[in-house]
Amino acid sequence: MAGIVEAIACDYDRTLTDESLVISKNAVASLRGARGAGIKVFIASGRRLPFLAGVNEEYDFVDGIIAENGAVIYNPNDGTEVLLGDGLDELKSAFLDAREDFIEVEQVIVATTIEHLDYVKGIIEKNQLSVDIELNRNDVMVMPKGVNKGSGVVKAAEMYGVNRENLACVGDAENDLGMFAVAGIKVAVANAVENVKRVADVVCSEPYGDGVAEFVRSLRRA
Repeated sequence: MAGIVEAIACDYDRTLTDESLVISKNAVASLRGARGAGIKVFIASGRRLPFLAGVNEEYDFVDGIIAENGAVIYNPNDGTEVLLGDGLDELKSAFLDAREDFIEVEQVIVATTIEHLDYVKGIIEKNQLSVDIELNRNDVMVMPKGVNKGSGVVKAAEMYGVNRENLACVGDAENDLGMFAVAGIKVAVANAVENVKRVADVVCSEPYGDGVAEFVRSLRRA
């Protein structure tokens, strides 16, 4: 492993959690230890900010939150919140007008599931929206053009003064490839999908949060 790790950005679902989406106390403890050693810790997730902020209020283990698949950056220490992307009003308006209960219009992004992908593409085409579609296992996210976990991680690194060459990103699914593209060290937990493992610098032997803890332990031995 090259370089000194200054920061770790971890996906949430099935990386910090198990398959039932219960957070790993082992992972939380290891990341708290990393912070104690001077490493900055971020959650990078497709989930909404209020949920992720609530997790951190309960466990107090991160320096920053990258929510909505990179579109919302939040500093829990001072309340600073940054939204990424252009055309946010047009994006939200198009899907709010659709009034479908299987569509979730969030602070920036629009979320649904894979069985509604064709419907989503129809709304995008009808309204001539300039957006990107991100897949995360069974989930579909409609993002402002050019916004993904990678752009969110880049912005967070800039805000916190982190050299991206010394940033480790840990994930399991397709939407983590964006942050892998901008990370100095790409880490896949053992339960990651194959195309994530294929590009990872490190593939953990343990799945889920135990894989996160395994990676953090390896930093102490480096």
